[in-house]
Amino acid sequence: MCPFKLNYILNVWFELFSTDLYIDTKKQCYKDLGYRRLNLFSAIPSLFKSKSTMSKAKEESISGNLSGDGMQNGGVLVISKGGDKVLLDFRQVNPGDHVQPGDVLKALNIDGEPPKPSEGASSSKPKVECNDDVCTIKK
Repeated sequence: MCPFKLNYILNVWFELFSTDLYIDTKKQCYKDLGYRRLNLFSAIPSLFKSKSTMSKAKEESISGNLSGDGMQNGGVLVISKGGDKVLLDFRQVNPGDHVQPGDVLKALNIDGEPPKPSEGASSSKPKVECNDDVCTIKK
């Protein structure tokens, strides 16, 4: 991870959570959790699924980036307070797979529907100011 991105992540993390952030540069946690890593043979079919997922996201004005390790699938873990119980374990099969927001709410016993992406949501993103290799969120 380049220092620019790392500094940005650290600034955002500490501003939001004021706690430690651990970065697994060797990706050992993916291996320990059994998250699938694509290879040449599994990546080819996944490309077709990912392309349709990306097209759908674009239609719904959901943006993102393609930086990072595109061959490593991930997932979402929701852990109970105290860490003694897994409330949700979602694992990507293909790179475009994602957990449904309603499933996260249900795992947390939150009633209601998740918010829908609204048009112009990108304009409500926080203002970020970068100087040399450090970025901060403007209040």
